[in-house]
Amino acid sequence: MVDILEWQEQLIVRIGGQEYTRYSWGTHGLKPSIYPLRAANGLSLVADCPTDHRHHHGIWIGHRRVNDSDFWLEKPESGRIELKSYSIASPEDGSSATVYSSNDWIDARGDLILRDDRSLTFYDMPTEKRWFDLSITLIAPSSSTVRLNQTNEAGIPHIRVADGLTVKTGGTLTNAEGKQNERGTYRQKSGWVDCSGRLGRLECGIAVFDHSDNPAFPTPWFTRDYGPFSPNYGFFAAAPVEISPGAPLVLRYRIYTHSGNVLEGCVSEAWDRYLAEQSNGLNL
Repeated sequence: MVDILEWQEQLIVRIGGQEYTRYSWGTHGLKPSIYPLRAANGLSLVADCPTDHRHHHGIWIGHRRVNDSDFWLEKPESGRIELKSYSIASPEDGSSATVYSSNDWIDARGDLILRDDRSLTFYDMPTEKRWFDLSITLIAPSSSTVRLNQTNEAGIPHIRVADGLTVKTGGTLTNAEGKQNERGTYRQKSGWVDCSGRLGRLECGIAVFDHSDNPAFPTPWFTRDYGPFSPNYGFFAAAPVEISPGAPLVLRYRIYTHSGNVLEGCVSEAWDRYLAEQSNGLNL
């Protein structure tokens, strides 16, 4: 059973009566984020406001160079991403629940630069192998084309894993080709990247799967041994990514959380299932 409750500008997602994650938009005031995201032992797989990068918030969406505006850092000259509305939908049997939210990207001058519609669909699954689907549609709000200029300070989405999962604290980054850590996965095209390590006594991890309909599939990845990773085809593109009026940019991903390492957690098998669902025409 999946149920979602609102509490103090957060949506608390519970599966089987236990908290799995929270979707928050008022905690920091500058961008919505997903934190915590709980492993089977209740500890969070992702980090919020780590000391080296205070603007990293679990799983979040941001970009440093939207035209000439910064929606990445959290400085007086940075923009903000404001949740304007949300709704929740769920089938009667409680087997899943979807959060739909609409958000405005407002620069430091108060001008609307970009809009996004996103959905998060959570499923009733056991804690050891669980996933949710993320879709984001970026929309140019006026008659002008919006440009996402090349930068490594971007993530749609961006994941900052908790200490214990980072390579620097004993964890391992692995992509679909079996390449590992920043040296092997940075800028490499791949269908997925997983980060696994140990939280307390539990070996566990989190993977992100690229949807086959996304631009430049399979995407190149931004990875760092100290904790963040994200799909980031725009950073490595030859020219800015342009979003024209009437031609939004649609991106879809699956986030897979698991107990065990990349092999014990059956990441490759979960990826095969994701591809099979797309081949069967399921709406992901």
